Amino acid sequence: MLTSSIFSPSDCTAQALAEFEKLVIEGGAVDPQGLTQRIRNASCLLFLRASDGRLVGVGALKHPGPGYRKRVFADARATIASDEYCVELGWVVVAKSHQGLRLWTRIVGELIAFAKNENVFATTRADKRAMRFASDHGFEVNGKPYPSGRGYDLVLYLRNAARFPDAK
Repeated sequence: MLTSSIFSPSDCTAQALAEFEKLVIEGGAVDPQGLTQRIRNASCLLFLRASDGRLVGVGALKHPGPGYRKRVFADARATIASDEYCVELGWVVVAKSHQGLRLWTRIVGELIAFAKNENVFATTRADKRAMRFASDHGFEVNGKPYPSGRGYDLVLYLRNAARFPDAK
């Protein structure tokens, strides 16, 4: 049995934050430089734990600054202004021991419900099939794939809250 909890980073223990960061780094899709502070600046962190307490999945909602958002939307050649999407879904990682169970869709669903009526954006590697959740959770590709600077392309996904008024 898996249990999930969503916390503000300020309500997390140092150990929980370190576990979160370790799993995000193991996911391999983020620059570890400055990650500790970026995690502390997130709006909320989701921890998915196995019955023995092991951390098997994570995810976050973030409110990145306008400069970062503008750069992402410009790099993706988005058709919508970045100031309409102030919330970013990110750091959705499932431990290797639990991959293949579609746990990412649970993590995304719980975080989207927590975002309530806010427009949300996310980026992911263009070669990842995991973003198949997009249609399940109302995300749509916007713009074109763009270089991440880390050897792979990224794709921008947008979820317009007005199109999903029944979201909890």
